[in-house]
Amino acid sequence: MSSLPERRREFSSRLDPWPAAALWASLGMDGPAPALGLPLLWHWLYFLDTPDREQQGADGHPRPGSFFPDIEQPRRMFVGGRCRLHRHLQLGVEGVMEESVLSCQEKQGSTGGMTLLTVGYRYRQRGALCIEEERDFMYLPARGEPAEPAHSGELAPVPDSRLALDVDTDPVLLFKFSALTFNGHRIHYDGDYARDVEGYPEPVVHGPLTALLLAMLATDANPGISSFSFRARAPLYCGDRLRLRGNIDNGDNGISLTAYRPDGRAAMTAEANE
Repeated sequence: MSSLPERRREFSSRLDPWPAAALWASLGMDGPAPALGLPLLWHWLYFLDTPDREQQGADGHPRPGSFFPDIEQPRRMFVGGRCRLHRHLQLGVEGVMEESVLSCQEKQGSTGGMTLLTVGYRYRQRGALCIEEERDFMYLPARGEPAEPAHSGELAPVPDSRLALDVDTDPVLLFKFSALTFNGHRIHYDGDYARDVEGYPEPVVHGPLTALLLAMLATDANPGISSFSFRARAPLYCGDRLRLRGNIDNGDNGISLTAYRPDGRAAMTAEANE
């Protein structure tokens, strides 16, 4: 692990109900949008960094070195995280998020040197701790050759599961999620950039979108869920159907979840617990 100077900052935000209502409508959810407490992981719509245009890199992310460490690998992926909910953030109320860099680890992969960056977050309202979270970002070398080809469109079978939710993706959904989370990463909405620069066959579905939907599947089955962790396994692409599946462990009411790709491989796995 490399030695890091302390990096810490705070954002304040009044949790306007509009972004939550906009995402609810964009996902085509039934019933009324959240009006008071935010669902698990929906805090990702708030406390957003708004860097100056001069701080923006060619990929649409803020340039490394402004707050995150100056990492040499050019490609960035949100690969996992852990979240503990103490109490729901309330819409219409001012809140504070504290962000801090926890670790920066150099690793070796099949494509060369990689860097795993872990960032911590603590959310408070009215002085009370509401959410503790860690997010993992992987920085990768430039891609030397194109990634896998686009999927054929046929859906391979997936295991039977007690919990199930299917969500079709399209360019509008990816654009709206990028806008609502102020995510400028071009792999999610710029097809030419995704293909020609980063080697993907199509724009990439946001990992946070998949994780948020898995958390919704879990909390619909058990509203008492307060701990959620996830890990990205393989990319999903624009046009893919997200097949979200989950099973409840009757011993402790924990829920194991998987988001499947069209080819039947796991795109993301997650665990939810009370």
